[in-house]
Amino acid sequence: MRKIIAVLLLGMLAIASGCIGEKAGLTKEKVLTAIQNIETAHYNESFSMNMNVYDPNTNKTLNVMMSGNARGVFNKSAGIEVGNMSVTTRTMGMNISMNWPYFANGSNVYFKIDGKWYLVPSNNDLYDKAKGSLNVGYIEKLLQEKNVTFKKLGEEYAFRVNVTFWEFVNATNQSAYLNEMWGPLSDNITVNTNTGWVEVHFRSDGTPTFIETYMNLTITFDISPQEPVTVREVIHDSTILSDINRPVNISTPEGIKSAGNFEEVFG
Repeated sequence: MRKIIAVLLLGMLAIASGCIGEKAGLTKEKVLTAIQNIETAHYNESFSMNMNVYDPNTNKTLNVMMSGNARGVFNKSAGIEVGNMSVTTRTMGMNISMNWPYFANGSNVYFKIDGKWYLVPSNNDLYDKAKGSLNVGYIEKLLQEKNVTFKKLGEEYAFRVNVTFWEFVNATNQSAYLNEMWGPLSDNITVNTNTGWVEVHFRSDGTPTFIETYMNLTITFDISPQEPVTVREVIHDSTILSDINRPVNISTPEGIKSAGNFEEVFG
């Protein structure tokens, strides 16, 4: 599912049929049990962000567009996962692209850049993107904190629930990240959720197979004596889970023990 780059990331996709069918018999308890039983899975996550930053003091607007994909596999009991991430950012006439393998072991996340592994700090936007297993925990927290209605959608079941930015932050454990990023400026930053929702699809046994998050936000930075700066941001993230609980073989890549600090990449 899911972090805030240059303030956030994620996005939108309408249901192909335009609607979800009638109420179904799937229960929250059945889904929570199925989630607890997930040990391994492959995931394919696509994410995008479109951000417009308007400064009334200069009457200028900065546009930033980002899109990316993370494909990987995790073993929950072992606490490890491996995959590959590609991201393209477009701004000020430039296209910046990256395509990096990654490896996660417990709370440590590593990216391989130009043949060398680097340890990524937990307050970096890439950290959660390299831990696709967090999407499963995201669903669990939503079910614990929100009232949802399961409905039939073809051969599957689904729910869609409205969420605010702060509900998303709490469900994905990003409060500490935001506090660290915004620091003493937090009281001068206002986030309004224009539109926000999460949709999740399930098999008949309650196992999640698809997660989609969409948010349309207006963020106001009132951090100087001048007029506030306004950021309008649309975030979209969708994740497909497959091969759930099938055997996986994840080994520690060579070079992990001598991994450098991620800051060295930009030093």
